[in-house]
Order: sequence, then C-alpha cells, then structure tokens
Amino acid sequence: MKISDYLKCLILLSIFLFISCQTCCPPPIKGDARCDNITEKGFINILDINVLALEPEDMDKRFEYIADFAAENEVDVILLQEIIGGLVTGTNNSAQDLREILRNKHNLDYNISTAWEIGDPDFWSSANAILSRCEIKYSRCESLPFVEKLWKRDKDKKMKAISITRNVQIVRLEIPERGEINVYNTHVCARCEIDGRDKQLEKLLEFVISMDTEMPGNYPSVLGGDFNFDRFDNEGAEKFLWEKIINNGFIDAYAAFIIANSSGYETLETLCEHEDNADEHCTVGVSQLNGPNARRVDYIFTKSPATIRAARVAFNELVNDDEPTVSDHAGVFISLELP
Repeated sequence: MKISDYLKCLILLSIFLFISCQTCCPPPIKGDARCDNITEKGFINILDINVLALEPEDMDKRFEYIADFAAENEVDVILLQEIIGGLVTGTNNSAQDLREILRNKHNLDYNISTAWEIGDPDFWSSANAILSRCEIKYSRCESLPFVEKLWKRDKDKKMKAISITRNVQIVRLEIPERGEINVYNTHVCARCEIDGRDKQLEKLLEFVISMDTEMPGNYPSVLGGDFNFDRFDNEGAEKFLWEKIINNGFIDAYAAFIIANSSGYETLETLCEHEDNADEHCTVGVSQLNGPNARRVDYIFTKSPATIRAARVAFNELVNDDEPTVSDHAGVFISLELP
C-alpha cells in the first residue's frame, strides 16, 4: 500500500471514530497585519481555493505556489477549504503552515481564523480557514444541517450511517479609513442529494443575513467557498441553488466580471458549459489531481456596494500549461473595489 493510500485509510478511520466537530471555532490568531495599503489603492483582493485534504504529502510544495500567487497578486484575503490538522497530518493546522510560508518566503503577515468541521482534532480533522492581511474584528462559525453521510460496519457487521458536519464561518475585517467588511467562507456538502445542499444553503443564507443585519452601515459582504453545485450539472437541476444566492442580493463576482468584459462573447450559459471540454472558467476537472467532468463549483459572491475590477480562475493547469498543480480544485480570484 502506498503511503498516501495508508494515510487516506487512517483519515477515514478518524472520520468514523469522531465525525462531528460541532462548531469548533477557536479565537483568531492575530499577527501584525493591518492592510493599510487598501486605504490608498481602494480595493481588496480575494482568493478562494479548496486545498485537498487527502493529499498531505506534498502540501507544503503546493502551498508555496499559492503563496507565490498571493504575493504576486497582492492577495489580501485567502479563503481555504479542506485545511487539515492532527497527529496523522504532521501539523496542528495546515492553514498556519501556509501562513508561515507567506511570512518566511514573501515577508507577508496574515491573521488567521479556523472553523473545524470533520474528524478528531487530536488525530485527523478538516476545517475551513480564512487568512487575512486586514485586522479581524470579529469571528464566528455556524454548523450546517446534517445531510451528508459516510457508511461503516458496526460490530455486528451491519452498515451504519454517520453524519458529516459542515459549517459556514465569518470574519469581520477592519479596513483602515474605509470601515468594515463581512467575509464568509463555506464548504457545502459533497456526498449528498440536491435537497441536502438546498437545506445547507438555506441555513447558510439565514446565517449570512443575520450577520449582515447586525452590522451597522452599508458595507460590502463577500461569500466564497466550495459550494459543490454547478449550473449545468444534472441537466440544470442545481441551477436553483445558484439562483437562491443571487436572489438574496449577491452577485456571482467572477461571472459578472467575465461577462461584462467579453464584448458579448460570454454569458452564464457559456462558462464551463461542457464537462468533457474544460475551459478557463472551470474549477474542477482541470487538475492532474482529479479526473474529467469539468465543472464550476467554486464561487465568490459579493453584495453591493462594490465594483468588481478583476476576476480570474487560477491553477486550472489542464487548461493553462503555465499553471502549477495546487489541488484538485482551481482557485477563484477577484479584486473588489471598495466604497
């Protein structure tokens, strides 16, 4: 058995032993980052990427590529899914490892907020995490409904279903002389039916609306993550999930920018439309670490007042030969002009 296969077995064992971390949100780890440069430049740069928990062996190398991208593109906020920690992984928190690479290689300091989801924190566990160059004024996370299951045999050799937890996290960032901004990060269920994603999305949006309502003033909100739904998948059966987010006042930042700057060439119906023919808009099925069936399942949604000044998909190596392998997901990058 290869080491990576052995690790995957241990990880699955950990999930079976301790599936729910409930709402495990330790206080943010604060550094010296204050993002004063945003005051002058007037915009904030955000990168979202699922970093693949089940391939820990070369994670530091893949994180170096992410750090290089963050330095080159002046990324202020990094939204991460499938961060790992515990004895099996060799790290307490892989988001902290990325933070150290950013500091040591590029002299960039980030604050960090982690929201643990699945597994045993002492053995193996997975989390969402947010790295921010801006000061974190407030953080919280909320569990999403139990709709995703794994199966194991009990002592009587009967199959037993174990529910998997997912969550949504928020950080409220302080941007000098420009006020505050709410940033949300999530990872919606993968092994679930469409109605399961619908239930999680309903709870997620309820949380987002409640947090935005508590926040005084008229500031932008950002909602990013791995949503695991695609507008084209299942003959469009999941399109209504995307529409639910839009109907709550958000825009699909990447899609809006690409369509507005395509001179009529692109529409919502042309962004990663063919699963067997990956294009520059796809976020899965575009890496050596996963197979075909290209889809756009990773998003950054924004709520006005805000103007999208730039957007791209990063690390879709099978489309762009110059891109490195960092995950089985590509990343979504946007630049958001602030009021």
